[in-house]
Amino acid sequence: MHYPMDMNTILLVYLGISFAHLSFRSVGYQFLGNLTKVLLMPTLMLFLIQQGNYPLLLAALLFATIGDALLNKGHQGSHFIWGMASFAVCHIFYGIHVLLLGVDWILAAIAFSGLMIPYSLLYRLIGKQKGSAKYLAYAMLLFMLASLLTGFASLLCIMGILLFILSDTMIGMDSLAMKHVNDTSIMGSYILAQLFLVLGFTAL
Repeated sequence: MHYPMDMNTILLVYLGISFAHLSFRSVGYQFLGNLTKVLLMPTLMLFLIQQGNYPLLLAALLFATIGDALLNKGHQGSHFIWGMASFAVCHIFYGIHVLLLGVDWILAAIAFSGLMIPYSLLYRLIGKQKGSAKYLAYAMLLFMLASLLTGFASLLCIMGILLFILSDTMIGMDSLAMKHVNDTSIMGSYILAQLFLVLGFTAL
């Protein structure tokens, strides 16, 4: 399917900002890294506007932008909690969008059952730690979205949510001081996750 050049240009801009962001992060240019980070999701929002009418996806990316800005402050403290909340709202908007499109509930149920295995391991790992409830609630929301996207049967969306889970797992490990994870790895996974989700939803 052919798309106007401006749509493809927006995606190239997104990839260019992504490369710049990862480069700045890798060499420790924090201000430029933070600046390019908050430009990522608005660029995908421009792409969505060019594609058609996607109000729920735009809302999801808006809250992802807020989350990105808040997580620029680090993976600890009140900014991190509000950042988590912003991404939770982002996932809810994604989920509503999927539900309106329709899902195969058998596939979704199978996926959810399978995801309860890593969730139970996560509970056993951090369930008794102070403040673990917010992490467990967020993980449950993320796994529910992953189940819906499996029922949606879009390979790009499934790849996107798996990368999202990978990115958020690394953030969680860093936040809980279980293991320090390089921010470039976190953002690389996140950048691809959001791109694959948007492309999957718009059937590019």
